[in-house]
Amino acid sequence: MKQSLILFALLSSSSFFADDFAEFQKQQNTSFNEYQEQIQSDFSQYQKAHDEAFKEFSEELGKKWPQKEGKSDISTKSKFVEYSEDLNSKKSIDYKNNNITLEVIANTDAQAKKKIQKMFASLLTANVKEAYAKDLLEKKIVQKLQVKKPIVASEEPLVGDVVTLKEKQRMIDDLQKQDLIVVKHNDNFIYKANVQLPSNTTIRKAKTFKKDIIKNASTQKIPAELIYAIMHSESSFNPMARSHIPAYGLMQIVPKSAGVDSYLYLYNEKKVLSSAYLYNSSHNITIGAAYLHILYYRYLKDIKDPQSRFYCTIAAYNTGAGNVARTFIGTNNIKNAAVNINTISSDEVYQKLISSLPYNETRVYLKKVNNRVSAYDQLLKTTL
Repeated sequence: MKQSLILFALLSSSSFFADDFAEFQKQQNTSFNEYQEQIQSDFSQYQKAHDEAFKEFSEELGKKWPQKEGKSDISTKSKFVEYSEDLNSKKSIDYKNNNITLEVIANTDAQAKKKIQKMFASLLTANVKEAYAKDLLEKKIVQKLQVKKPIVASEEPLVGDVVTLKEKQRMIDDLQKQDLIVVKHNDNFIYKANVQLPSNTTIRKAKTFKKDIIKNASTQKIPAELIYAIMHSESSFNPMARSHIPAYGLMQIVPKSAGVDSYLYLYNEKKVLSSAYLYNSSHNITIGAAYLHILYYRYLKDIKDPQSRFYCTIAAYNTGAGNVARTFIGTNNIKNAAVNINTISSDEVYQKLISSLPYNETRVYLKKVNNRVSAYDQLLKTTL
């Protein structure tokens, strides 16, 4: 009888805890769903404001500046572009091709040259904080969101930190001597000058991020050369990189996906990261390295061979783990795909990825990053 009472008590207790746990799970799922809905809502609002502002800004630019293939010249992943408040001048840094372009709407050649020289001087001293404050597209976005424009907590130079005084003087002399290119557009005369940056500017710029890269590579157990290779491929080390997705900064972080996942992993908080946060290069590298960790050690953990998982991580950074899975089994279930991947060699995995990934962009990306991993492995031992 005593045993029966004890058994009854245990069964009752078990039933009670089962009901309690079920309720707990229900609450957790509700909380998670609310989180997801809030994140989606926040990002949707931002996406709408971004797209509307981008369209309006492009239309405004089209009235004063020629469009290439129907598109206005706005900052991209590897190119920084800044317009004056009145839209009468434009300066840009092409980080991929190591080139500076300065353009101004003016009445005479002499007037244009004077303005261009001032623009060049200001560009060499400009930093990320100033560039963000002057970003007219970002200004439009925050106006639509009805929030105060944030401040980027970074005084990282755009390019002035990787050019010597002697090289700066050479470029100034070149500007003074060269004949300006003149183009007429909508009754305006646009004067243009080009200045070539030193050929090793990319490596010099890469070196400025070494401390953050080494630190995060160690923390996240990710090779430093992989972070370097992805950063080079994503932005050519343009700290003000932007894509239409939108994605921001050196490692082209998408706020809704990589941004949310990485911030949650690092700080145990779900948050849609702002462009201002991601234009801080230290933040950007931290988030990007964390996302590589998540891909390699969580999403792709069932892939046993380290080299195979390495290749899949590179592809997933560009296109997501689901599309990597789809390459092997036709669905986005990465756990099931890992079973298939584990039956073939890492070389076969690589060949399958570059021949069968859903998007050609990712196939090219994988080749590019993989080649750069080898290059940066050598550079870290020598130049960097």
